[in-house]
Amino acid sequence: MATSIIPTIHLTRVYDLLLDTYGTPVNEPDYDPLGGLIGTILSQHTSDINSERAYKKLIGTFPTWEEVRDAPTYQVAEAIKSGGLANIKSVRIQDVLHTLTEQQAQQGGSKALAEYLSDELAQRATEEAWRYLQQLPGVGPKTAACVLMFHLDRPALPIDTHVHRTSQRLGLIGPKVNANQAHILLARVTPAEWVYPLHVNLITHGRQICHAQRPECGRCSLYHACAYVGSVNAQETAVPVS
Repeated sequence: MATSIIPTIHLTRVYDLLLDTYGTPVNEPDYDPLGGLIGTILSQHTSDINSERAYKKLIGTFPTWEEVRDAPTYQVAEAIKSGGLANIKSVRIQDVLHTLTEQQAQQGGSKALAEYLSDELAQRATEEAWRYLQQLPGVGPKTAACVLMFHLDRPALPIDTHVHRTSQRLGLIGPKVNANQAHILLARVTPAEWVYPLHVNLITHGRQICHAQRPECGRCSLYHACAYVGSVNAQETAVPVS
Protein backbone atom coordinates (compact mmCIF):
# COMPACT_ATOMS: atom_id res chain seq x y z
CA MET A 1 0.00 0.00 0.00
CA ALA A 2 2.69 2.39 -1.04
CA THR A 3 2.27 5.90 -2.43
CA SER A 4 3.51 7.46 -5.70
CA ILE A 5 2.71 4.27 -7.59
CA ILE A 6 2.80 4.01 -11.37
CA PRO A 7 0.03 1.67 -12.60
CA THR A 8 0.57 -0.91 -15.30
CA ILE A 9 -0.70 -0.16 -18.81
CA HIS A 10 -3.33 -2.87 -18.49
CA LEU A 11 -4.58 -1.66 -15.10
CA THR A 12 -4.84 1.86 -16.53
CA ARG A 13 -6.94 0.57 -19.41
CA VAL A 14 -9.20 -1.44 -17.10
CA TYR A 15 -9.54 1.43 -14.63
CA ASP A 16 -10.53 3.89 -17.35
CA LEU A 17 -13.06 1.47 -18.87
CA LEU A 18 -14.62 0.91 -15.46
CA LEU A 19 -14.93 4.67 -14.92
CA ASP A 20 -16.49 5.10 -18.35
CA THR A 21 -18.97 2.32 -17.58
CA TYR A 22 -19.88 2.89 -13.94
CA GLY A 23 -18.73 6.42 -13.14
CA THR A 24 -16.47 7.68 -10.37
CA PRO A 25 -17.69 6.66 -6.92
CA VAL A 26 -16.78 8.96 -4.03
CA ASN A 27 -15.89 7.69 -0.57
CA GLU A 28 -17.50 9.26 2.50
CA PRO A 29 -15.41 8.06 5.46
CA ASP A 30 -16.68 8.55 9.01
CA TYR A 31 -13.19 8.38 10.58
CA ASP A 32 -14.40 5.90 13.16
CA PRO A 33 -12.16 2.86 12.68
CA LEU A 34 -13.36 0.98 15.75
CA GLY A 35 -17.00 1.39 14.82
CA GLY A 36 -16.05 0.40 11.29
CA LEU A 37 -14.23 -2.68 12.51
CA ILE A 38 -17.19 -3.83 14.61
CA GLY A 39 -19.53 -3.12 11.72
CA THR A 40 -17.37 -5.11 9.33
CA ILE A 41 -17.36 -8.08 11.70
CA LEU A 42 -21.15 -7.87 11.84
CA SER A 43 -21.36 -7.72 8.03
CA GLN A 44 -19.70 -11.10 7.55
CA HIS A 45 -21.98 -13.77 6.05
CA THR A 46 -25.11 -11.63 6.07
CA SER A 47 -26.82 -8.86 4.13
CA ASP A 48 -26.12 -5.15 4.53
CA ILE A 49 -29.63 -4.63 5.87
CA ASN A 50 -29.24 -7.27 8.57
CA SER A 51 -25.77 -6.15 9.62
CA GLU A 52 -26.83 -2.50 9.82
CA ARG A 53 -29.81 -3.49 11.95
CA ALA A 54 -27.53 -5.47 14.26
CA TYR A 55 -25.07 -2.58 14.55
CA LYS A 56 -27.80 -0.09 15.43
CA LYS A 57 -29.22 -2.45 18.05
CA LEU A 58 -25.74 -3.03 19.51
CA ILE A 59 -24.90 0.64 19.96
CA GLY A 60 -28.43 1.34 21.14
CA THR A 61 -28.13 -1.32 23.83
CA PHE A 62 -24.54 -0.47 24.82
CA PRO A 63 -23.70 3.24 24.26
CA THR A 64 -19.92 2.72 24.58
CA TRP A 65 -17.52 0.04 23.33
CA GLU A 66 -16.34 -0.38 26.90
CA GLU A 67 -19.85 -1.45 27.84
CA VAL A 68 -19.89 -3.94 24.96
CA ARG A 69 -16.57 -5.28 26.18
CA ASP A 70 -17.73 -5.73 29.76
CA ALA A 71 -21.24 -7.04 29.12
CA PRO A 72 -22.09 -10.74 29.45
CA THR A 73 -21.45 -12.28 26.04
CA TYR A 74 -25.00 -13.60 25.79
CA GLN A 75 -26.33 -10.04 26.03
CA VAL A 76 -24.08 -8.92 23.18
CA ALA A 77 -25.23 -11.92 21.15
CA GLU A 78 -28.86 -11.04 21.83
CA ALA A 79 -28.30 -7.48 20.65
CA ILE A 80 -26.75 -8.54 17.33
CA LYS A 81 -28.88 -11.60 16.57
CA SER A 82 -30.46 -9.98 13.50
CA GLY A 83 -27.04 -10.10 11.83
CA GLY A 84 -26.70 -13.88 12.06
CA LEU A 85 -23.96 -15.98 13.67
CA ALA A 86 -24.49 -13.93 16.82
CA ASN A 87 -22.80 -16.40 19.16
CA ILE A 88 -19.63 -16.33 17.06
CA LYS A 89 -19.59 -12.62 16.27
CA SER A 90 -20.25 -11.57 19.88
CA VAL A 91 -17.14 -13.44 21.00
CA ARG A 92 -15.06 -11.94 18.17
CA ILE A 93 -16.19 -8.43 18.99
CA GLN A 94 -15.40 -8.78 22.68
CA ASP A 95 -12.05 -10.40 21.90
CA VAL A 96 -11.09 -7.38 19.80
CA LEU A 97 -12.18 -4.97 22.52
CA HIS A 98 -10.32 -6.87 25.24
CA THR A 99 -7.18 -7.01 23.08
CA LEU A 100 -7.24 -3.26 22.50
CA THR A 101 -7.77 -2.72 26.22
CA GLU A 102 -4.77 -4.89 27.06
CA GLN A 103 -2.58 -3.16 24.48
CA GLN A 104 -3.43 0.26 25.86
CA ALA A 105 -2.88 -0.89 29.45
CA GLN A 106 0.59 -2.09 28.52
CA GLN A 107 1.30 1.38 27.15
CA GLY A 108 -0.04 3.04 30.29
CA GLY A 109 -2.88 4.80 28.46
CA SER A 110 -6.45 5.47 29.50
CA LYS A 111 -8.23 6.72 26.38
CA ALA A 112 -11.61 5.54 25.21
CA LEU A 113 -11.07 2.50 22.97
CA ALA A 114 -12.36 4.30 19.87
CA GLU A 115 -9.86 7.11 20.37
CA TYR A 116 -7.07 4.68 21.17
CA LEU A 117 -7.48 2.69 17.95
CA SER A 118 -7.84 5.84 15.89
CA ASP A 119 -4.58 7.20 17.31
CA GLU A 120 -2.75 3.90 16.81
CA LEU A 121 -3.71 3.82 13.13
CA ALA A 122 -3.00 7.51 12.59
CA GLN A 123 0.65 7.08 13.57
CA ARG A 124 1.16 4.23 11.11
CA ALA A 125 1.61 4.25 7.34
CA THR A 126 -1.17 2.42 5.48
CA GLU A 127 0.59 -0.89 5.01
CA GLU A 128 1.76 -0.92 8.63
CA ALA A 129 -1.76 -0.04 9.81
CA TRP A 130 -3.16 -2.84 7.63
CA ARG A 131 -0.82 -5.35 9.23
CA TYR A 132 -1.48 -3.96 12.71
CA LEU A 133 -5.22 -4.53 12.37
CA GLN A 134 -4.60 -8.13 11.34
CA GLN A 135 -2.99 -8.75 14.72
CA LEU A 136 -6.39 -8.29 16.34
CA PRO A 137 -8.41 -11.49 16.93
CA GLY A 138 -10.34 -12.66 13.88
CA VAL A 139 -9.28 -9.76 11.65
CA GLY A 140 -8.05 -10.86 8.23
CA PRO A 141 -6.63 -8.92 5.26
CA LYS A 142 -10.02 -8.02 3.77
CA THR A 143 -11.52 -6.79 7.04
CA ALA A 144 -8.41 -4.73 7.80
CA ALA A 145 -8.49 -3.15 4.34
CA CYS A 146 -12.22 -2.40 4.62
CA VAL A 147 -11.67 -0.51 7.86
CA LEU A 148 -8.84 1.55 6.41
CA MET A 149 -10.45 2.31 3.05
CA PHE A 150 -14.11 2.85 3.93
CA HIS A 151 -13.68 4.50 7.32
CA LEU A 152 -10.33 6.33 7.06
CA ASP A 153 -10.07 6.86 3.29
CA ARG A 154 -6.68 5.16 3.28
CA PRO A 155 -5.41 3.44 0.10
CA ALA A 156 -5.97 -0.18 1.17
CA LEU A 157 -7.82 -2.26 -1.44
CA PRO A 158 -10.12 -4.92 0.05
CA ILE A 159 -10.22 -8.13 -1.98
CA ASP A 160 -13.66 -9.65 -1.67
CA THR A 161 -15.04 -12.42 -3.88
CA HIS A 162 -16.16 -10.01 -6.62
CA VAL A 163 -12.87 -8.10 -6.71
CA HIS A 164 -10.86 -11.32 -6.71
CA ARG A 165 -12.91 -12.92 -9.48
CA THR A 166 -13.03 -9.89 -11.76
CA SER A 167 -9.34 -9.13 -11.21
CA GLN A 168 -8.44 -12.64 -12.33
CA ARG A 169 -10.75 -12.64 -15.32
CA LEU A 170 -9.51 -9.25 -16.46
CA GLY A 171 -5.92 -10.42 -16.17
CA LEU A 172 -4.94 -7.97 -13.43
CA ILE A 173 -3.70 -10.91 -11.34
CA GLY A 174 -2.75 -14.44 -12.34
CA PRO A 175 -5.23 -17.34 -12.27
CA LYS A 176 -3.48 -18.99 -9.32
CA VAL A 177 -3.23 -15.87 -7.14
CA ASN A 178 -5.39 -16.19 -4.03
CA ALA A 179 -7.22 -13.32 -2.34
CA ASN A 180 -4.58 -12.81 0.35
CA GLN A 181 -1.83 -12.56 -2.27
CA ALA A 182 -3.97 -10.20 -4.34
CA HIS A 183 -3.98 -7.62 -1.54
CA ILE A 184 -0.20 -7.35 -1.81
CA LEU A 185 0.08 -7.56 -5.60
CA LEU A 186 -2.58 -4.99 -6.46
CA ALA A 187 -1.18 -2.63 -3.83
CA ARG A 188 2.04 -2.50 -5.86
CA VAL A 189 0.38 -1.06 -8.95
CA THR A 190 -2.73 0.81 -7.78
CA PRO A 191 -2.28 4.56 -7.13
CA ALA A 192 -3.80 5.74 -3.86
CA GLU A 193 -6.49 7.85 -5.53
CA TRP A 194 -7.58 4.85 -7.64
CA VAL A 195 -8.14 2.44 -4.75
CA TYR A 196 -11.70 3.32 -3.77
CA PRO A 197 -13.08 3.77 -7.32
CA LEU A 198 -11.38 0.56 -8.48
CA HIS A 199 -12.75 -1.44 -5.56
CA VAL A 200 -16.32 -0.19 -5.92
CA ASN A 201 -16.39 -0.49 -9.71
CA LEU A 202 -14.95 -4.01 -9.73
CA ILE A 203 -17.67 -5.04 -7.28
CA THR A 204 -20.34 -3.39 -9.43
CA HIS A 205 -18.93 -5.10 -12.52
CA GLY A 206 -18.92 -8.45 -10.73
CA ARG A 207 -22.51 -8.06 -9.62
CA GLN A 208 -23.94 -6.70 -12.88
CA ILE A 209 -21.93 -8.41 -15.62
CA CYS A 210 -19.06 -10.65 -14.52
CA HIS A 211 -21.12 -13.11 -12.48
CA ALA A 212 -19.48 -16.14 -10.91
CA GLN A 213 -21.77 -18.32 -13.03
CA ARG A 214 -22.70 -17.37 -16.59
CA PRO A 215 -20.95 -14.01 -16.94
CA GLU A 216 -22.63 -11.78 -19.52
CA CYS A 217 -19.60 -11.38 -21.75
CA GLY A 218 -21.68 -10.39 -24.76
CA ARG A 219 -22.63 -7.06 -23.19
CA CYS A 220 -19.40 -6.38 -21.31
CA SER A 221 -17.69 -3.06 -21.91
CA LEU A 222 -14.38 -4.64 -20.86
CA TYR A 223 -14.60 -7.52 -23.36
CA HIS A 224 -11.49 -6.37 -25.24
CA ALA A 225 -9.48 -6.06 -22.02
CA CYS A 226 -10.41 -9.48 -20.65
CA ALA A 227 -8.21 -12.54 -20.19
CA TYR A 228 -11.25 -14.76 -19.51
CA VAL A 229 -12.43 -14.42 -23.14
CA GLY A 230 -8.88 -14.40 -24.50
CA SER A 231 -8.67 -10.73 -25.46
CA VAL A 232 -5.48 -10.35 -23.42
CA ASN A 233 -2.93 -12.80 -22.07
CA ALA A 234 -2.78 -12.83 -18.26
CA GLN A 235 0.86 -13.94 -18.40
CA GLU A 236 1.60 -10.57 -19.96
CA THR A 237 -0.85 -8.33 -18.08
CA ALA A 238 -0.93 -9.74 -14.53
CA VAL A 239 1.15 -8.26 -11.72
CA PRO A 240 4.16 -10.58 -11.24
CA VAL A 241 4.06 -12.60 -8.05
CA SER A 242 7.74 -12.11 -7.37
